[in-house]
Amino acid sequence: MSTHSGPKALTEYILHQSKLKANKRFIILLVQGILAGIYISIGAIASLKLSASILIPGLGNFFGSLVFPLGIIAVLLMQAELFTSDCMVMIAVYAGRTKLKKIFRILFLIVVSNLLGAILVAFLTHASGIFDQAVINLVIDKALHKVHMPAGQLFASAILCNIIVCTGVCLAYSCKEEIAKITALWLAIAVFALSGTEHVVANMYYLFAGLFLGAEITAKDILYNLVVSGIGNFIGGGIIVSGINYILAFRDIEKVKK
Repeated sequence: MSTHSGPKALTEYILHQSKLKANKRFIILLVQGILAGIYISIGAIASLKLSASILIPGLGNFFGSLVFPLGIIAVLLMQAELFTSDCMVMIAVYAGRTKLKKIFRILFLIVVSNLLGAILVAFLTHASGIFDQAVINLVIDKALHKVHMPAGQLFASAILCNIIVCTGVCLAYSCKEEIAKITALWLAIAVFALSGTEHVVANMYYLFAGLFLGAEITAKDILYNLVVSGIGNFIGGGIIVSGINYILAFRDIEKVKK
């Protein structure tokens, strides 16, 4: 009797998804990646506006964290391609179903397309004037904090971030009903948002929005944050979460392969 949850079911699902991603045309991956960058940025906009509007310390962050998950829920339900959760396709490499070089090509295209989507929304945020001074100050503070974070702290924070995010995605994958998927993912991403850890795609929006809104940061500062957080996210999702689940499912997957 097959199950819908657990490491074996999850690994089989991700292997199936990896095969689908590998067979997608370049333009489809590009557009779906841009959409994911847009969706995550929309969640960030709501979170920023709500956080800045509540003056009680801690309460603004709490309510902001409750609306941030909208972005990643849209990614899951609309089947967009988000770098952080897509890092789990590394399971296909562990299972010997594809080459590491091919997975890196796919992930590189996705992270670049996520960046395009995030920059677009950051520019539109500035051009549309939807942020009042309180929100602008919050965005600038966030951007400055992120680019001045020590490399070791940034790296560790990014690893932890994608452990949390990919755990939430794993829980969502294990649910049959869409309402259950949404609930599981909402809770996990709210935990990520509350943790304040470093998510490379969310950072793309925060940093470029900060740049457009007047933060004193440079292209080098942005590159520093995105490279370190991107590598940390990859290790958290692609090595730790994927690796542990594959180890737990290894025997059953190998039996199927034989």
